[in-house]
Amino acid sequence: AENLGVKRIAAHIGFVPEDTSSGLYQEVVDTIRKIADYCKPKEMVFALETGQDTAEALLQFINDLNRDNIRVNFDPANMILYGSGEPIPALELLAEYVDGVHCKDGKGPTEEGKLGTEYPLGQGDVGIDKFIATLKKIGYEGPLTIEREITGEEQKKDIIAAIELLKKLRG
Repeated sequence: AENLGVKRIAAHIGFVPEDTSSGLYQEVVDTIRKIADYCKPKEMVFALETGQDTAEALLQFINDLNRDNIRVNFDPANMILYGSGEPIPALELLAEYVDGVHCKDGKGPTEEGKLGTEYPLGQGDVGIDKFIATLKKIGYEGPLTIEREITGEEQKKDIIAAIELLKKLRG
């Protein structure tokens, strides 16, 4: 990434242990600190993708990391798919750290221990109109990355429809 001039790396890091006093939690904190510390002198940030953890747990994790180059890549559908919270209040809570956004939609799990189902943008439970309005409210002006995790012609059709929807909503 450094050789390419990339200044932002984003990744899922897996589930952050809920028990902040556990040794495993501290191992995850230490590991992500090492990544942040590696990125810092290169003027790079490391963004944590939302989804597996509640916004409150992710905010606690960010505070425990205590690194100024940690950011959030906000994916509202992941929160729904994993059943980890409502995206709009989560976006407001994490607002100061958001530097990337995935535009994806979905509906929550119907069975315990299962993931929810991804849907075309605007057809799931994200509330994309409220999501875009909240992005405006918090002052986010960065890119909106459309993510549709299927393949083929349906994916292309859904992405084109998502572009049109986002153009309309961004006004």
